[in-house]
Amino acid sequence: MDLRIIKVLSLLLIFIGCSKQSPQELLEESKIMITNQNYSEALKNLRNLVDNYPQSTEAAEGQYMIGDTYIAFNKNFEGALDEYRKVVSNFPESKFAINAQFMIGYVFANFLNDYESARLEYEKFLQLFSSKADSGLVESVKFELRNLGKDLNEIPQLKHISP
Repeated sequence: MDLRIIKVLSLLLIFIGCSKQSPQELLEESKIMITNQNYSEALKNLRNLVDNYPQSTEAAEGQYMIGDTYIAFNKNFEGALDEYRKVVSNFPESKFAINAQFMIGYVFANFLNDYESARLEYEKFLQLFSSKADSGLVESVKFELRNLGKDLNEIPQLKHISP
């Protein structure tokens, strides 16, 4: 084989090897993209992270961020629910599973107005995570459960923000 071809192939292999980003780099780059409202590129990056590094500590956060991005990018609530469910099932011991289970209930209650599904998901949150979650988040879930479907004017703590 010609020496020039070997050099070109060697450089190409080095370039390909160097171009692969670490899970940390993909996550940080995705956060910057989201801050800049470049949601479609962030989603590609986050999928790359989750698909190529499923065992990394960043994968749980990346999967969670996909759900958040679905809401911010195109108000795709059903898609967000699917992504949050993946966090709970694939990363059950992570703090992101706790937040994802909360968000499942929150999306049902506050975006889809499906209060029965919200109730079931919030109860699942309390069953799975009440001993692991931040006490403030547990109290938020209990507050949500007490006030599902109520108008802001019907909730004494929130009357002041009603138009």
